[in-house]
Amino acid sequence: EPQQKGRCGLGYLAHLGTWYCYRRGAALGVLVAASLRSGALQMIFGILALIAGLYMALGKSSWRVSGAMPTGAKRMMSSPILGFMSVLMGIGGGSFGVPFMSLHGVAIHRAVATAAGFGVLIAVPAVIGFLFVPIDPTSRPPFTIGAVNLVAFVVVIAMTLVTALWGVKLAAAMDAGPLKKSFGVFLTLVALNMLRKALGF
Repeated sequence: EPQQKGRCGLGYLAHLGTWYCYRRGAALGVLVAASLRSGALQMIFGILALIAGLYMALGKSSWRVSGAMPTGAKRMMSSPILGFMSVLMGIGGGSFGVPFMSLHGVAIHRAVATAAGFGVLIAVPAVIGFLFVPIDPTSRPPFTIGAVNLVAFVVVIAMTLVTALWGVKLAAAMDAGPLKKSFGVFLTLVALNMLRKALGF
């Protein structure tokens, strides 16, 4: 659907895809996430997501590090870092992919549409890795393999397939400014909630 709207940057996906997950980011994210406690993960997520959310909500269009997406060695370094952070916190590529692309001069609509494609690149290797994470059988719910609960997995995928189309239509109908600020406000609220849980409130 985003590609049909003409806004999904397949070139960006091709550039980031090879190194984004399959070889480095996802594998490292799974290993680190498996070794950390939930409180530590929530704190890491909250801090990083808060920074990204505030940038999207309050940042100016002139706040850029470059006018184009990284290439060469920079691409090989930045892509696995994005994949690592996303897998570490169990999220798709949008939370960090959109701010990253915005900092490199990519229009917000194209950034949002392209980041949607990151989800598949992240999810496939990450889920495979989490299937082999050892979890105490007494502390995990039924129908769980490794760290993946199959019931939740199916429900989330089913709901995502339905609501993704709504999100695409809503994003396409919004102007760039309100869309960027809405994304930032949402991410900031999620980050604050994670920090609240991590601090025990």
